[in-house]
Amino acid sequence: MPTTTETTTYDSFVTLTIKNYEKKLNKQFLEYRPAVNILFDNYKHTDTKGGRIWQGIAEYGVNPTVKFFDGADTFSQEVTQVAQPIMYQWRYMGATISLLKTEMLENSGPVALADLTEVRLKQCLRTMNLIIGNEIFSDGTNYGGKTFIGLAAAVSTTPSVDPASGSLGGLSAATWNWWRNNATTSFGSFAANGVNGSASDLVLRQFNNCTDGMVERPTDIISDQATWEFYNKTNIQPVRYVDQVNATADLSFKALEYQGIKWVWDRQCPTGRTYILNRNHIHFMVDPRYMFEWTSDLQYPNQLAYTRIVGLRLFMCTRVRMFSAVLDGITA
Repeated sequence: MPTTTETTTYDSFVTLTIKNYEKKLNKQFLEYRPAVNILFDNYKHTDTKGGRIWQGIAEYGVNPTVKFFDGADTFSQEVTQVAQPIMYQWRYMGATISLLKTEMLENSGPVALADLTEVRLKQCLRTMNLIIGNEIFSDGTNYGGKTFIGLAAAVSTTPSVDPASGSLGGLSAATWNWWRNNATTSFGSFAANGVNGSASDLVLRQFNNCTDGMVERPTDIISDQATWEFYNKTNIQPVRYVDQVNATADLSFKALEYQGIKWVWDRQCPTGRTYILNRNHIHFMVDPRYMFEWTSDLQYPNQLAYTRIVGLRLFMCTRVRMFSAVLDGITA
């Protein structure tokens, strides 16, 4: 039987375990799901200005006063509109890990106690990752509207219709035609309409629709498993697989290449659907001041239990919609 001198206090063991595993666990959080990995973009997009609403701008249109001229031709002094404000509400996500006093006594000793905590830490972050992965493909109405607006609204199968969660970024796609993504619905057979299809190539068509012919081009393709396998079959053997892994991450998942970018599949992507995305325009915004921030010990009346809460502040930011696309209804 362990002696009382072997018992590690809750505060010291949780603090030490979080400190020792925080960097590793955060990497695993980033890397655990393909869509989460891609859209968090290695935590590159950050904002610490505070406030409840984040505001940016969506650029559009051209300057109609630009022209060739000769001699004393006059120029228009028209004031042209070049951008519209976009606004997103910061969202908060949290979870707890708890230990009972009885568990602390039964798992006495630094090794046993740390092992129990590490398992619960990993379970906590894995679950948060899973939920964020689900919400990436949602329309922003889940959890009573407290979640962020996901791809179902940002890269919609009905681009000219505003999502049920409200106008995306405060701009109405019904009003502004440039605030619409590209979409192919009722895609049908991949063998006929997919990459090098026998009838057409709708993937190539939408890929090209997501470029400006020069600078702008997609950075990633995300699909469901079956569509990824349909594409795999079209490749001349041997297939070239690429490890999709960030420079700071420990885990990896397989990707295929298409037009020089990575095509991955995600188990949480809706069946028969593919997203063509540009991470410069669609990505998560995070607040580094509140990213996996843990509270101190919390104790509740009439309970011999200790709890800590972890929280993060984030939202999915869509700056430009015209350079993204969705293909839906894909079959073999």
